[in-house]
Amino acid sequence: MSNTKENAYEILERVTDGFFALDVNWNFTYVNSAAARLLFRKRDNLVGKNIWSEFPEAIELVFYNHYHRAIREQKPVLFEAYFPPLNMWFEVKAYPSLNGLSVYFQDISDRKLSQTQKDEHYKSLFEQNPDAVYSFDLNGNYLSVNPVMERMFGYTESELLQMSFVPLVSKGDLDRVMEHYKRATEGITQRYQVKTLHKNGTVVYLNVTNMPIIINGKIVGVYGIAKDITDRQLEQDELSKTKERLESFVHNNADAIWVIDLEDRVLEINSSFETMFGYSAESIIGKTLPIVPDFLNDFIQEIHNKVRTGVSVVALETIRECMDGSLIHVSATLSPIVDLKGNVTGITGICRNITSRKKAEETVKIKSKQLESYIENNVDGILIFNRNGDVVHSNKAYETMFGWTGEEIQGVHLYDLGFIPDEILTEVKRFEGKVKQGMVIFGEETIRVRKDGVKVNVILSAAPIHDAQGNLDGWSSTLRDITEWKMSQIMLQNTEKLSVAGQLAAGIAHEIRNPITSIKGFIYLMKNGFGDKEEYFKIMSSECERIEGILSELLILAKPQINKLEQTDIHMLLTQIIVLLKTEAIMNNVEIITEFLKEDLQINCDENQMKQVFINFIKNAIEAMKKGGNLTIQTKKRDEKKLMIQIIDEGGGMSEETISKLGQPFYTTKQKGTGLGFMISKKIIDNHFGEVHIESEVNKGTTIEVIIPLVNEKANLLN
Repeated sequence: MSNTKENAYEILERVTDGFFALDVNWNFTYVNSAAARLLFRKRDNLVGKNIWSEFPEAIELVFYNHYHRAIREQKPVLFEAYFPPLNMWFEVKAYPSLNGLSVYFQDISDRKLSQTQKDEHYKSLFEQNPDAVYSFDLNGNYLSVNPVMERMFGYTESELLQMSFVPLVSKGDLDRVMEHYKRATEGITQRYQVKTLHKNGTVVYLNVTNMPIIINGKIVGVYGIAKDITDRQLEQDELSKTKERLESFVHNNADAIWVIDLEDRVLEINSSFETMFGYSAESIIGKTLPIVPDFLNDFIQEIHNKVRTGVSVVALETIRECMDGSLIHVSATLSPIVDLKGNVTGITGICRNITSRKKAEETVKIKSKQLESYIENNVDGILIFNRNGDVVHSNKAYETMFGWTGEEIQGVHLYDLGFIPDEILTEVKRFEGKVKQGMVIFGEETIRVRKDGVKVNVILSAAPIHDAQGNLDGWSSTLRDITEWKMSQIMLQNTEKLSVAGQLAAGIAHEIRNPITSIKGFIYLMKNGFGDKEEYFKIMSSECERIEGILSELLILAKPQINKLEQTDIHMLLTQIIVLLKTEAIMNNVEIITEFLKEDLQINCDENQMKQVFINFIKNAIEAMKKGGNLTIQTKKRDEKKLMIQIIDEGGGMSEETISKLGQPFYTTKQKGTGLGFMISKKIIDNHFGEVHIESEVNKGTTIEVIIPLVNEKANLLN
């Protein structure tokens, strides 16, 4: 037995693994030389000693647990463990028996160092990979994820390890991704693109590679690598959208678009090209561009050669030929088509039909020439100013009329021209203000001064000039010399006065002859003692009064000019007249009704003359109402500057023929009238810069309208 034991120890001495035996009390009973060497102890110093006393550090390590489990379960244990005091890794095999424990161990530090380096390499490859790296079990649940996965989807590692890939895949791609995953679990590597969802809901596009995990020939899961291609995908999407927009732009553009190669063969045209030129795409694709007229071939070839060098030709106005042979004006832009290397591979053209515009421009040119001819050959002097009031043009008639040449006044301001008298400077500024506000001055009589200092009577018209946007760009002024016309008017007025005087003289002779004849007759009868002298005296006195009345009205007519203008309340003036005539109205069964505006209205007038006018009109209205009735007096605003007074009666009215004769000397509808009253009243209103209008219908009544300025600038100038 002793020999057997010695033989066994001899064998154990020869093995390269360390070996030691422990009894049930954990004391060393045998230690081979390899074990002593590995443990850096002498054999004699260990045998008989307690392992936990000699190596107390091991109590806190896995050695303690494994050795006790082997003794407790009476089963061998195999494990690898690191022993810090010796800085060594050991591979340990422990075999229990009823007498103790036999332990074989070997130094695997070098192998472990190599394995650790490999593990660190794989770990670095896993964690530092710029792409997402992960692994699934066969149910699609995450087993491992690298930091890129966390950044890519916004979930933490712990969150990802609690879930499968399903929530990360967009619904539209889920079925396809499940199929790829299934094939990977069957051993087939899969490569595909997928749209996934970040934790915050944004879309992440991925290029994915899935491959099976095989251990001992068995597929136990799936590895995956995912590259974020969101930016590239978005660029592709944008490129696709840009392409779609470009295609839409080409095909739906209102302008004709074509693409040709370097040999001028048509590659593509849009529908507007077909409509504009009459060619279908099928008829000209692959053929030479057919829209260039023969007489422009050389010119267009020069343009194409220029474009082939990489230069664009913009807004070329030229002529193109349609399929039916008709020619149209177009505005074309030709651009080179360049590949990624910068080489010109073709030419694209876009053109717009400008035939209508060309015709319009030609029409404008013709009209412009006509206008220029009209201005230059006009007998009236014409000045054109810019919006600053500087002269930009004058015609020949102006030069002839005033003596300044166009060169002398070009660019000169209105107020520096020297042809405006000082006394009308205010009037000119007022006219200028109106024109700048967009108003037209028409037919205003005024005065200008020639270069030699002579004053000229002119008729002025002025109108604003607007640009295409409707903004004031300047104004034109037309001046007509009316000096000779004024002289002829004076002569005509003198002639008219003689004619009127003749008519008046004839009328006066007729009107006065009758009472004088009566007086002469009664004087003869009285001289010869016939009849009742008292009665004759009454008749003669009446006839003298009639002559006196005629002469009084003639004096008024001879001098109806305004003596003095004053601000007068028109309502108060009318009220005074109504009070004066109220008794006469009552006697004629007439009720006077007033319909006055509520506001105070002032006019500039000679109060006595204006009273004479309205006494005459209201008295005539009362006398015209033989059967009585209502006499209405109204005041209304004609506009902001004019007042209208209406006198409306319910008398017998007048025919149009009668109305047309009103104002003629000694024409009257009254038995005792002279016909001078209306003439005098109208003259007074005319001198107040007013108007008189009469509307009448037989058996329905008459309306007299008197229109008077509320602000009478011309009358004020006379004061």
